[in-house]
Amino acid sequence: MLNPRVVLVSMPWHSTNMPSIQLGINQALLSAHGIETTSCSFYLEWSRFLAQRVFHPEEVLAGIESVSDTFHGVGLGEWIFGVPPLFPPDARLDAEYYRFLVQKRIPARVIDSAFAVRNWVPEFLSQCVSEILEHSPDVVGFTTMFSQNIASLVLAKQLKLQDSDLKVVLGGANCQGEMGAALFRRFPFIDAVVRGESEGVFPELIKQWQSGNSPSELPGICLREADAQRINPAASIASFTMADVPGPDYDEYFQRLSRHPLRPVIDPQIQLPVESSRGCWWGEKSHCTFCGLNGATMSFRSKPAEQFHDQLMDLSQRYRRLRFFSVDNILDMNYHRELLPRLAESPIDFQLFFEVKANLRKSQLRLMRDAGIRTIQPGIESFSTPILKLIRKGTTALQNIRLLKYAAELGVDVVWNVIYGFPNEPIAEYESMAAAAPSLVHLQPPRLVRLVIDRYSPYHADPSAHGLRIIGPAEFYAYIYRERASDVSDLAYHFEAVHADGRDPDQYTHSLKAAIENWNHRYARRPDRLTYQLGPGFVRIHDHRFERPSEIILEGIEAAVYQAIQHGGNAESVRRQLHEHHDLHVPASQLRDVLERFKDQSLAFEDDNRFLALAVNVHDKGDDQTDANPAQQPLPVYAE
Repeated sequence: MLNPRVVLVSMPWHSTNMPSIQLGINQALLSAHGIETTSCSFYLEWSRFLAQRVFHPEEVLAGIESVSDTFHGVGLGEWIFGVPPLFPPDARLDAEYYRFLVQKRIPARVIDSAFAVRNWVPEFLSQCVSEILEHSPDVVGFTTMFSQNIASLVLAKQLKLQDSDLKVVLGGANCQGEMGAALFRRFPFIDAVVRGESEGVFPELIKQWQSGNSPSELPGICLREADAQRINPAASIASFTMADVPGPDYDEYFQRLSRHPLRPVIDPQIQLPVESSRGCWWGEKSHCTFCGLNGATMSFRSKPAEQFHDQLMDLSQRYRRLRFFSVDNILDMNYHRELLPRLAESPIDFQLFFEVKANLRKSQLRLMRDAGIRTIQPGIESFSTPILKLIRKGTTALQNIRLLKYAAELGVDVVWNVIYGFPNEPIAEYESMAAAAPSLVHLQPPRLVRLVIDRYSPYHADPSAHGLRIIGPAEFYAYIYRERASDVSDLAYHFEAVHADGRDPDQYTHSLKAAIENWNHRYARRPDRLTYQLGPGFVRIHDHRFERPSEIILEGIEAAVYQAIQHGGNAESVRRQLHEHHDLHVPASQLRDVLERFKDQSLAFEDDNRFLALAVNVHDKGDDQTDANPAQQPLPVYAE
């Protein structure tokens, strides 16, 4: 292998409107090491392949998104690619899987489409093999995450049948830890698995093969050689910094897109994935009980702000794009000082997506918006403080609702979930949330999802300590790997569990499900409004949430109190504000009556004796009384 040629592959299922950042980074990484590298975005090719074979090509993209997201939990995308030569035909097992999908209430048209599309997979695989072999590669590397395992494995096996000298390497999130070792042991056509981050290992693996040496000492590697198999433990400390991670190379994606019949549909939706950090700074302090996203890489590391800024500019200029999707688990709070002010002052009209912690101050969110962060996914997960404490989120219900309110005022879109089914969760909280939901319908609604036990989460690591009993991998793994579910635990990322106290969360969440369904329906039809305007000595509130729109005028003490709880506060803090800012001395009983009246009118949200005004100021002027410039003050973990 004197001058190795490498082909990098990303198989279905992956969003068609995004280049693969895994391909992009590794393309740039290997090229920087002088290794001839070609990327193949076969997930994008799959959408082109389907569009040429269906009556309604415009439905292909939505179908792919559904398989990648909605139906990931039943393994539909993996099952579709479970064809020869990876697995022989098995009509009996296919019939069982059909019944499984029906039991899971997957629509019949979706099931029938999946069975039909599966018949086309062998032809698609043949096309992929031909394209790869045209490059005469020495190494083919597959990046795999979520529903990409089976498609990667079946193509890898077909390649090995065509060229037994070819080196096949797997890497990506599905290869972390025991999962990577399990793939290596089960599928003998895999020559190596890179477990963990590729930057410190993958280029060296190619170089060792190039020089004729054994790469058997590389950390985290699973390696198959003529006389032995090695499964090495991962390095305890990364051998590189985030500054060493190159900006992604997306040339191949856009070249392939230029030949796509659905390019006019895909092109306006494209977001470029970017990465400014890895790990989670909150998880380092307090690992959320349900989160399995980081595996062995919880340690938070971020790119220098200037480097990330320059990479955004380079990508934007190179591909003529302004929309970016950060794959980070959480925004680096230091960027509020080092990056966001610079972006906010720039005339460039970036549109960025970031995941954030929910306890942001309004001034912080305003700076983010001004910097171009127009969509956020805060880790809200619930609007019950007892549940948030139980799962170690480090936030309160009031902080979560307050962020939704700030986002409405500032024009920032929020993507968020309410998760139910946590072990030992107080059941009464679900009735409380259901009762509160109608007062929140003017804010962006959540998606309601049931808890899934993921590998690497505290729930998976020590289920009994949390009141859980894991009964095995998610049921769909048995159908996609053709083994009993109990025998594929080492391959699984999702697990099924029962509560030690015997509860069934679906039995006590009916009210909340109905409330959130109604919330989403109303918001999609026409967002309800609850707004306020400040006048001299009064507050005018317009309430369009209920059957009859109403206008409420608050005056005197009521107006002052409502202003005092715009960011949330208890009776004592409100009393102090009235005294300091209005020279008002209000008896505690009278103040409590006013706050309770706001709550009863659904004008305020109460959480543990703290009250938050719910009306949105659509004429935000950036004059928050409780906020200073976030670039000039320390950023606490708890922002109150």
